[in-house]
Parts: sequence; C-alpha cells; structure tokens
Amino acid sequence: MSEHEKTLRVAEAIRTHYAWNGRTFREGQFVAILDGMIVAVTDRPEDAIATLRAMDPDTEHGMVVPVKHPQVDIIR
Repeated sequence: MSEHEKTLRVAEAIRTHYAWNGRTFREGQFVAILDGMIVAVTDRPEDAIATLRAMDPDTEHGMVVPVKHPQVDIIR
C-alpha cells in the first residue's frame, strides 16, 4: 500500500467514524496525517499544517482532515 493510500485510509476512518486505531476525535479538531500516521491533532487548521510541514515540507505528502459531520449539497 502506498503512502497516499495509507493516508487516505486513515482520513476516511476519521471522517466517517471520528476514530482511528482506538483514538477518538471530536468535531472541530484538525488531524494532520503523514505516511498513514497521525502526527498532530489541533483546534486550528494552521497549527496542524505547520506541524505537518515541519515534519515534511513537500506539499505532495500528508494531509489535514477536519473532523466534522458530512454536509450534503442540495442542488435544485
């Protein structure tokens, strides 16, 4: 499994179940993920991004996931 696939798997679990690997998250948090591992959990997106970029400055690696209820777009 590639780094990107690992990271997406963790992100999807967090967005769907508010949890990953026995750890739970609350709505409003931001989770930084790198190489399929959680590297930061913060209340501000810029803090999560700063931690992620300090660990790996390449913007092609890692992601920050907002913990929130999914929203449905209604098109009329």
